[in-house]
Amino acid sequence: MENLDQKEIDRYWSDGAENYSWIIDDELNSFRVEKWREKILGNISSVRNPKILDAGCGPGFFTILLNQAGVETIGVDGAEKMLQEARAKALQAGLVPEFRRMDCHRLDFADNTFDAVISRNLTHTLRDHKQVYKEWLRVLKPGGTLLIFDANWHLTECDEKLRAESLKRREECIRLYGDAFDKKSDHKDTEEHERTVGGHVLGNKRRPDWDMGLLEGIGYKKISCERSIIEEMWDEKEKLLYGNTPMFMIRAEKEEKA
Repeated sequence: MENLDQKEIDRYWSDGAENYSWIIDDELNSFRVEKWREKILGNISSVRNPKILDAGCGPGFFTILLNQAGVETIGVDGAEKMLQEARAKALQAGLVPEFRRMDCHRLDFADNTFDAVISRNLTHTLRDHKQVYKEWLRVLKPGGTLLIFDANWHLTECDEKLRAESLKRREECIRLYGDAFDKKSDHKDTEEHERTVGGHVLGNKRRPDWDMGLLEGIGYKKISCERSIIEEMWDEKEKLLYGNTPMFMIRAEKEEKA
């Protein structure tokens, strides 16, 4: 597990692109669009025309909803099929935002490029959090904002009690809704999945506290978090399926120039 490389991780998420694309279709036609737009724009520094990096954009949810609001947002992802889905969705919405294939461990952007860096459900998959968080700090402008949205997904693979609860929640979700957000997934609950949800790096680390300590050591300022944002951002199906690993938000800033 420790030797899992980026190509393997990118291939895995490319294989799952169709399923995640189906999920994003639902999100783009729900209350979540306005809620996420408010959440993101309400938490970035007050910049008149912000330029945002959507890191690990997947099928393009954040990039699309922000560009719909006239906010310049560039989406990057390591999985080519995810980017193909993102481009197709953007075109359907009458948008042509920039999507680029890129590894967040080595961003192809100049220093001080973005007013904000945002990510959702990416950081649990990273090989080297410290390296990625340094890269995000590098490409942020002074005073820029980092927003990380994620959950302790990895703990369901190392905590037997939590895993058992997750399996029960999954069974109940399928009973009530007919699926567990995996209608188009080929790999569902496999060993390969377990190797790509962060266990190979995160082990039994508890987030967001672990991330916040790392961010502070790297040099981020004004670090804060919301430990659960599910009441405002998730529907009842999501709360049932994932409620024992609630999504958190970490907010941090790059230091202003002296």
